Amino acid sequence: MTRAGVLVLQLLTAPVPAAAPPPAAPAVAAEATAPALPPDAEALYKLGTAFLAQGQPKRAVTPLTKLVDKAPDVVPARLALARALRLSGDTEKARALLDTAIAAFPEEPTLRSERGLLARVLDETDVAITQYSVAAELSPNDAELRFNLGEALQRAARVDDAIEAYREALKLDEGLTSARVNLGKALAEKGRLAEAKETLLKAIERAPLDAEARYNLGVLRMRENDLAGAMGEYRKALELQPRHASAHNNLGVAHDELGQHAQAVEAFKKAIAAEPKYAEAHFNLGLAYFRLGDNARATKSFEKALLLEPRRSSGPYTQLGHLYLAQGKKDRAVEAFKRALAASGDDGLKTTEAHQGLARAYLAQGRVDDAVATLKTAVEDFPKDVGARAAYGDALKAKGDLDGAIAQYEQSVALSPTPEARLALAEAYALMRVGTKSQPLYEELLKEDASHRAAKLGLADLYLAMGRYVEVEALLTPREGEEADTAALARLGIMHSRLQRPDKALPLLEQVAEKDPAQLDARAELGQLYLRGGDKDKAVRVLGDVLATEPRHPLGLLYLGQALYALGKTKQSEKSFQAAVQVDPNAAEPHNALGQLLEASGRLDEAKKEYAKAVELQSNHTDARAALQRLGSAAAAAPAP
Repeated sequence: MTRAGVLVLQLLTAPVPAAAPPPAAPAVAAEATAPALPPDAEALYKLGTAFLAQGQPKRAVTPLTKLVDKAPDVVPARLALARALRLSGDTEKARALLDTAIAAFPEEPTLRSERGLLARVLDETDVAITQYSVAAELSPNDAELRFNLGEALQRAARVDDAIEAYREALKLDEGLTSARVNLGKALAEKGRLAEAKETLLKAIERAPLDAEARYNLGVLRMRENDLAGAMGEYRKALELQPRHASAHNNLGVAHDELGQHAQAVEAFKKAIAAEPKYAEAHFNLGLAYFRLGDNARATKSFEKALLLEPRRSSGPYTQLGHLYLAQGKKDRAVEAFKRALAASGDDGLKTTEAHQGLARAYLAQGRVDDAVATLKTAVEDFPKDVGARAAYGDALKAKGDLDGAIAQYEQSVALSPTPEARLALAEAYALMRVGTKSQPLYEELLKEDASHRAAKLGLADLYLAMGRYVEVEALLTPREGEEADTAALARLGIMHSRLQRPDKALPLLEQVAEKDPAQLDARAELGQLYLRGGDKDKAVRVLGDVLATEPRHPLGLLYLGQALYALGKTKQSEKSFQAAVQVDPNAAEPHNALGQLLEASGRLDEAKKEYAKAVELQSNHTDARAALQRLGSAAAAAPAP
């Protein structure tokens, strides 16, 4: 499985540190002196702000509402009520109250600061920038206002402006660590990593107990591929703040990069324990489980990540699609990959992996045309994507369009002549029976890597199809001290069978069929051996099992046709031969077998056409050529090679 969704290092999305509250907070929650109010109103103010200080904003709303009714022109009263409403979740009332208050007192910076904070809660970034900008002009010496303006600018992707705001905040208050940390983040976002690192180191020097500074320095060290240094900073951040979810998450990322997937799992679990709705950590946990081979838990983690943030990005959907496909959940896989494609338009992470996954899912459902259409779109959108070209070739090959498949494989090789790309092209040429092109590719791969198993097996299959049995034996016979795998033994058994060596072929093929039932060619050849040995019923049973596994297996269809003919089931035999022709139109032998059946049935004109087709596909097919000569076909005049 390719790695589409990477483990995300959170540098810019961490919340504003708690150490840097907006300026409204101290003005409301912890004022040393209450505003001048009548005694009954003063009691209401003290009661409301006491509830706010105790973290009970809902209880603060009632006394503060009464206070505003009694003293509507007292700014701290409106400010306190607005804050209580915001913290209670009644943001619309808070917005209306603040907008009315600002209209009445446009030069009051505390109201604008609170409105800026509410705007951040409501995701009204432009409003937050406007309110903080005006508040900063009204109160030019307030460092925290400059910090909050910088944070709002950074959220709006106005990073250069944010950097200037953070620098202004630090000029006003060098001890404002949160501004220095966010300045480091902003510099890193602009790619100014050396400055960012220096800034964060200075933040740690001035405030060694600041967890955010440690965490963000860890992120920078990770970007420098200093995993050990990054992990050290994350651990220091966790010593200072044990429930720092992002630090746990990124520590898991580092473990995962080192291949320590079990440790990564534990780190991601701690991140989730600290922040149960942390979608990124759930996603990363899914990746770690996947790498440990625990697909069931991986699936649950990906599903949880998407439940928390259904439209967060394409990565989780892609990974989930792969898992569903591996578990045989084809319909779910299709849906997951479709969602990945939809999400990729939103997150800008457009790749062909989701296209390729969707095509694989369609192929698993037997929807070959849908797979071809999906990959055609991928190739049109990403014409230089080697993986998309190769997958498109695979889909066209599954459709039976070998010419189209070869065109895609050739493009793939032209873009990047990797061993995988050249192997796919060689296999397609071999299916087309174009040995002059497939053989050099296989031989080149083996020259580069004599142990290239797929190239060796592909070349052996080509030799078998060409009847070059000596080369097959030389290629696949294990050297002294070596042990051939079942795939090599399967081909050696087929070779012995075709050389009329049943005593050598039978034990090999029976061994392969028992150890590796996926070797369908070997099982089909075993069925043919049983037929030649006179056990027709056993032959039909073995060949039937092959076709139950793969209904379009060409060799199984050919041999089943022969077995049915031997049993006198001529009509069924003819259908099987015809199916073999349809599945592998470039193979000569099914046409020759069909010609023999038609000739025996007295359908001589049809038989001649089949023999002629066999000779056209394989000019050295002696049986078909002899049959044409026997039947007096004009094709017999064609010179033998």
